[in-house]
Amino acid sequence: MHISMQDKIIPLAKKLISVPSVTGDIEKAVAILKFTERYMEGHTVTPFVSNSFPSLLYSNKDKDTRNFKFILNAHLDVVPGTTSQFTPQVKNGKLYGRGAYDTKAGAATMMLLFKELAPKIPFPLALQITTDEEVGGEDGTKYQIENGVRGDFVIATECGSNFRIIHEAKARLVVKLIATGKTSHSAYPWLGDNAIWKLQQAIHNILQKYPIPDEALYQTTVNVTHIETQGKEKRDTAYNRTPDYCEAIIDVRYIPTEKETIVAQIKSLLIDGVSMEILHNSAPHQTDEHNQHVQALHKIVTKVYKEKLPLVKQHATSDARHYSGIGVDGIEFGPIGANQHTDGEYVNIKSLDTYYAILKKFLLSVDK
Repeated sequence: MHISMQDKIIPLAKKLISVPSVTGDIEKAVAILKFTERYMEGHTVTPFVSNSFPSLLYSNKDKDTRNFKFILNAHLDVVPGTTSQFTPQVKNGKLYGRGAYDTKAGAATMMLLFKELAPKIPFPLALQITTDEEVGGEDGTKYQIENGVRGDFVIATECGSNFRIIHEAKARLVVKLIATGKTSHSAYPWLGDNAIWKLQQAIHNILQKYPIPDEALYQTTVNVTHIETQGKEKRDTAYNRTPDYCEAIIDVRYIPTEKETIVAQIKSLLIDGVSMEILHNSAPHQTDEHNQHVQALHKIVTKVYKEKLPLVKQHATSDARHYSGIGVDGIEFGPIGANQHTDGEYVNIKSLDTYYAILKKFLLSVDK
C-alpha cells in the first residue's frame, strides 16, 4: 500500500498543533522542542536559549558546523487562540487548527524532509526551528545568526506564500509616541494642555502622510495599535480630568527603499510636546528575483505544481529578514492555506504533498 507524504506530515502536524505553544509561553515552547528532539532523534542538534526563548539548529554535519549551503527555517510559536483551536481537525481536505498554516504544517514538512535527505546530501544542510518568530525572531533566528550561523540561501516556511516565492517583504518599525501636557478640570480646558489632543494631532499628521490604502498596495503603511493615558502608572478613573500624559504605539511596515529615511520622516511629522521612542526596527527582507536559487526553485514550482506563479513582495515580515540584514539571500515559501491569526486557520492537505516534492526536488538538484 502506497503511503503519501501527506499521510506522514498530517499526523506530525496534528501533534505540533495540539501543543498550545503561544509565543511567550516558555513552558510550552520547551515542551514542543522536546517533542521535536524526540521525533528527530539521531540527527545532530545544537540547542540555543536567549531571554528564555529556546531554539534548535539541526545539521547533517557535526555540531561545530555553522556555515551551510542551505538553511530550512521554521517557527513553532503561534498567536493566541481558543482552546478548541489547539485540537486539530481534518475536514474537506483541509487541516484546521491554530498554527496549521502559520507554520506548523510547513515545519512538519521540513522536519520530515530533513530526516530523509540529511544523510544523502553531500553539502551542509540545516534545519532551524524557533519559538519567537511572532514577536520578531530576535531570540531565535537572529540569536543563532549572532552565534555564527550562516547560509548561502535560506528557505523560510511561511504563511501567505501559497507556492508563490516571496523574495522581498516590508520591514517593521515599531515606535512609541509620547505626549506630555498639563492636567486640568475637563470643564476648564483652557487651564490645561491635554496630552490626548497633542498625540491625536501627531497621529493625524502621520496618517496624512501615510493614509491607509483601500486595497493591497506595496507601499509603506502605518497603523495605530495601542493608546494609553497613564503609561506604567495605575489607570486614571477620574473622567473629568484631562491627562498630562498619553502614549501610543504605531506599527510601521515600510518598503526597503525607505530604509534610510523612515525614522527621520516619522520624527518630522511630530509636534511640540510629542516625542518618539523606537521599540523595534529590523532590516527589510530583500533578495534579487534573479538570484540563481530563486530562479531554479521557480522553475521547479512551475514543473511540479503545473502552474507558473509570480514572484511576489509581501506586506508582513518573517525571520528571512534577519538573514537579509547580514547579506544572506533567502525567500519565504510555504504550502497553500488561509486565515492565519484568525478563526478558521487551515492548510490545504494535498498541497503538503506538493510542497514536500518541490523542496525535495530543489535540494536534490543543487550542484555540490
